[in-house]
Amino acid sequence: MSKFYLIFISIFLLNSCSSADSKLQQKYIKDLHKWINNPEMNDSSIRQKVQAPCSKLTMVMATASERKSFISHEDIEEYDFRAGFCMSAVIENVVPNQPGFTKELKMNICRESIPFIQLICKEFIKY
Repeated sequence: MSKFYLIFISIFLLNSCSSADSKLQQKYIKDLHKWINNPEMNDSSIRQKVQAPCSKLTMVMATASERKSFISHEDIEEYDFRAGFCMSAVIENVVPNQPGFTKELKMNICRESIPFIQLICKEFIKY
């Protein structure tokens, strides 16, 4: 009986966390689309309305081990890459042809199987 109870609780908690993460993903994506539709091109707005949601989305979509390595700065380069890629992809919708953000680069990165990268490509990258 207690084994069943532990399994049930575990499944419930995993689904609750997954559902909460999914809702946060949707919120951050919506916030980024909102900025694209009504961009403010000053540093403060970009930090608040693009950088912050991209950073939060990076963490929400990371696996547990990735989160741990991002927080401990063990793999901070990957965190910075993902958050930066998100920002560039979002800003590209308002300011196309950013230096270094070429069609070839976007196509190569979008081939990655990382769910975060796939989501950013689907939502914000136009070929």
